[in-house]
Amino acid sequence: MALNFDTRTAPRNHAELKKLVLAVRGATKADETLWLEWKSELDLDPEDPADKSGRAHIARAIIGFANRMPDEASRFVEGYGFFLAGVSHENMGGVEQHDITELVRWIGDYVGETIRWQPTYVEVEGGDGAVAVLVIMIDPPRWGDPIFCMRKQAPSPKKDKSIPEATVFVRRTEGTTSRARATDLDALGERLIRRAPSLDLALSVAQGEAKPITCHEDDVAKVLSYLETRALATLQEGPDEPLAGLAVAFDRLKERREARFREEVQEYLRECRIAIPDGIAEAAAVNVKPLILRLHNQTDTFLGSVQVLLRIHGNVRALEPEWPSYAINERFPRALPVPPSFSRGARSSFGPDAVLSPNLSGLSNLRSAHAGPPIRIDNFGPVTIELPPVDLRSGRHADLAPFVLLVEEDEGEGITAEWTATATNMNGSISGQLHITCAEPQSFIELFAADPRDRQDR
Repeated sequence: MALNFDTRTAPRNHAELKKLVLAVRGATKADETLWLEWKSELDLDPEDPADKSGRAHIARAIIGFANRMPDEASRFVEGYGFFLAGVSHENMGGVEQHDITELVRWIGDYVGETIRWQPTYVEVEGGDGAVAVLVIMIDPPRWGDPIFCMRKQAPSPKKDKSIPEATVFVRRTEGTTSRARATDLDALGERLIRRAPSLDLALSVAQGEAKPITCHEDDVAKVLSYLETRALATLQEGPDEPLAGLAVAFDRLKERREARFREEVQEYLRECRIAIPDGIAEAAAVNVKPLILRLHNQTDTFLGSVQVLLRIHGNVRALEPEWPSYAINERFPRALPVPPSFSRGARSSFGPDAVLSPNLSGLSNLRSAHAGPPIRIDNFGPVTIELPPVDLRSGRHADLAPFVLLVEEDEGEGITAEWTATATNMNGSISGQLHITCAEPQSFIELFAADPRDRQDR
């Protein structure tokens, strides 16, 4: 029966390793492969202290897995190798458990300290109850790794079974571990001198600056005072004259309505004060010239799906830029509430756009400036901006998706962003810092009054 195990990912926790053990129990001898070896019995602490054959067997397996070629190894379980003792396709008798520290010392004498491996025990139900299976996980081989060999001689009661120091073992695709041949040493030599390509990217500002937006209490008070004046002006838009004989009753009703309306205006102003920060964000997304970063591929290798992640500390806020379309009598910013009106059932014909920007006929739906995958922005804690990935040919550059960056106060010399980039076709990542200058500070009132048609993005 073939090995029933998903090799797309490496097993790491106890439950996943247990699945691997059970898969081996249900497999056939032919299922031992480039990444997997098992042995039903293994004595690591025999009565004869001169017998190191059990420890040597594990050592040769670890060395064999470590001497695989990275490209071949990466095809299965993320490149890891696994050696199991105490289970096979024929039985599951388990092995004697030893202290992990002691086990590492026993095997480490033969494999050295450079190979990365980790032993553990997995408890499973055997034929006579629970048994312990030894599972050793060997890290994936890497380009530039040395040629691994036995670090000391492993004696055996049978002289022809002793393993001399410096013996090189390799793991073969048919599932065996054997001494290296000349061609194996050639391949390992190439692995030694071949270094994995590394990311070499540069990030710069192609356009734009961070925008300081001020929101002082005096300016807030001015805006609220103006909005209050405009709202109360509707008191002059009283209803039609009442019929004769109803004047006194109408005046009393009007007084009550006026008092209630003034309370509504005060509630409206409180709502406006709360909504101003969201209004600033809406106005900035439309009116502030966005930042565009340029990513340079400084390698001689094509880089696929390069993704840049920015982190910025301080009083900053990132926004995705938006494009407006125009319509009459639309409110802007949309975040500000609708003002009350004293006239009967009539909605106010003015909004913040009419108050703060008389030349702007109005703004309707805002539309995203960037087509394609969205920018992911997290403004909680340090601002995190995950820009959509781009492909980069050797020696070329690409402009990344635009975004708006606001700062609460003038930062003087500018701000510093920390960035990290990764590519799908290359291991590792590259990090750096990016200096972003700040534009001249602008009051939020000026921001509300700006005409987005004046914004030049390119």
